[in-house]
Amino acid sequence: MYTNKKNNFIMLAAGIFSIAVSVIVFFEPNNIVVGGFSGLGIIINRSFGIPVWISNIILNIPLFLFGFKIMGRRYILKSAVCAFGLSAAFNIAAFLPEFKGDIMLVLVYGALFDGLGTGLVLKSVSSTGGVDLLASIVHSGKQYLSISAIIFVINSIIIMTGLFVFGSQRALYAVIAAFISGKISGIVLDGLSFSKAAVIISEKSEDIAESLMRNIERGVTAFKANGMYTGNEKNVLLCVFGYKETSIVKDIVRSIDSNAFLIVTDVKEVLGEGFKDVKH
Repeated sequence: MYTNKKNNFIMLAAGIFSIAVSVIVFFEPNNIVVGGFSGLGIIINRSFGIPVWISNIILNIPLFLFGFKIMGRRYILKSAVCAFGLSAAFNIAAFLPEFKGDIMLVLVYGALFDGLGTGLVLKSVSSTGGVDLLASIVHSGKQYLSISAIIFVINSIIIMTGLFVFGSQRALYAVIAAFISGKISGIVLDGLSFSKAAVIISEKSEDIAESLMRNIERGVTAFKANGMYTGNEKNVLLCVFGYKETSIVKDIVRSIDSNAFLIVTDVKEVLGEGFKDVKH
């Protein structure tokens, strides 16, 4: 248990600092507003000269006070610690050199640090407050609205505000950066898809299963199923394998039964024998 908490803290600290680097080194010097309270902080900084780390605290305090009863003490205190930690990271990152070079490098590397940081924070089961907290508060009163939809609307408003402050070109750049950041955070959370799963329906399921187990040395599971059109009972095979074995699996199925029904899909994570140990 202690190890998990320690790992979560390291992950959270690394994520917070990565977000700070993306904002202070890349986005703020180039007027890129990708949403979130940090994006709003960039707008405030350009308009009133208030540093991002200060505006982040000012914007979050009302949410902490308002959300204390709604979200619960534990959630708010944890979010407050992370939000103040992010402000501290903004202050520390201010000592790093700003990058004002090629705008595409700004987008790619800024989004890379932002997506990596966001993914690590979420993976540590934490939140830095801001838009996430605001969306949770709104969702508690309007539960027919999903949190992701609320976050999308709030971030869209912030990006649109950036459009009026910095112009349409910077706003379009911000959309690209936000897209890349979202993809990177998804990879951090779910991992790269290095495995595949095949669902096979065939009259020759036993032959296919035997060939798969012999040639790629992967387990195959059969499920009894009824065809709703024909009413016939068939075996549905499930096999998980490495992505490099995809063509072999297809060739095996095709060579045994050219009329087989085959579904091949990505698998985000596989735990168990032949893959990642469940304990890890």
